[in-house]
Amino acid sequence: MAYAFAALIGAVVPMIVFGRAVFAAALGFAVLALVVSGLRRPAWRELRKSSQTPVGIAVTVTIAAWVLSSFGSEFPWRSFEAAARTGIFVAIGVLAIGALNSEPRLREVCLRAFIIVGAGAALLAVVEMTIAPELFWALRLKGWLDQPLHSELKSFSSLAVIVVPSLILAGRVLRGYWMGYAVATSVAFSFLVWENYNRAAIAGFLAIVGILAVFRLLRSGGRRSAAWLAGILAVGSLSVAVWLEAVRGMMRDIAPDADWLFPLWLVDFQRQTIWKQALEIWHKAPWFGVGPNTINFDPSAARPLPGNESLHIIPAHPHNWVVEVLAETGIIGLASLLVALLTLSLHLARRYRATGSLCILAAMAVMAGYWVSGLFNFSFWSAWWQAAFVLTLTIALSAEDTSTANR
Repeated sequence: MAYAFAALIGAVVPMIVFGRAVFAAALGFAVLALVVSGLRRPAWRELRKSSQTPVGIAVTVTIAAWVLSSFGSEFPWRSFEAAARTGIFVAIGVLAIGALNSEPRLREVCLRAFIIVGAGAALLAVVEMTIAPELFWALRLKGWLDQPLHSELKSFSSLAVIVVPSLILAGRVLRGYWMGYAVATSVAFSFLVWENYNRAAIAGFLAIVGILAVFRLLRSGGRRSAAWLAGILAVGSLSVAVWLEAVRGMMRDIAPDADWLFPLWLVDFQRQTIWKQALEIWHKAPWFGVGPNTINFDPSAARPLPGNESLHIIPAHPHNWVVEVLAETGIIGLASLLVALLTLSLHLARRYRATGSLCILAAMAVMAGYWVSGLFNFSFWSAWWQAAFVLTLTIALSAEDTSTANR
């Protein structure tokens, strides 16, 4: 069962290509395999040890702050569930790290499963997107429909910013033909980002390049690679800005007249309007917010979106984790989260400076991709998005010993 657990942990995230129900089932089986295997003791030991570290304490305080904010919510159970579920995902990730680190062979099984299933999922998505959309509808039990895909795979393409760094790490650790598979799979994910016009993922990739440049400066001899990465970031950012201005310049003509904080070709007026309304809702409960995962139930959220009256002014969530966490958990909740992120980042920076481990670079790349792309896409409380982030971060961090040895 130990090897089944390792394989499932590696396979869970790419299996989102089959739908979120399959993803949830795979994660459930992975947890079950961990429980019935002989890995419970090292996993539990890791959880206890991690909970006593500064990072663990900061995360615990954050979850507690969110749970506390749920008591003032008009939908307390919904809010409590969202906050507690996030804590459970973090705990699963820490347990998995402890289990995988108990035996080097388990790490290899996990990384191989991650590459194999990731490659199959990316290939399937590319085929569905380009030549056989019928497969997409059939796998979702909708029948053999000859209906082209539009944004149906956009969520899957968003995984690129957290999957690609761990894929490259896995290929580097396993070496040989595994690296070829990892690179090819990364290219396929990047293609999906482009085909789905996923601007949030593009922002995430730019953030990844930026954080890699910063971290390379922490190591002696890393200035040259940091300079190259900074140059790539500058050219990439300028290219994206020119591209967005060219294809989205017309947003100025269709947007309502207002003083917009960001250029409309960069951030559309719908998102900026949603953010403004979310901040107005935050003013109702500035310290503890209106309750996790409930902002769209505020009465003012149902007003028509100016310039796009077919949508509510907050359709489901604010499309920005900073605004969402602030409005729903208040200053206390957002400040706790930011402190936890800063504590984790400083911890990883110190480890990278001391060891130069490739897994730390991959972990920071996953974090940069997730948090920056999250400024523009899904709800922060989206279960599949949170779980996918935690699991890809787990895969990167659990490979540390191996990646350091093979560096």
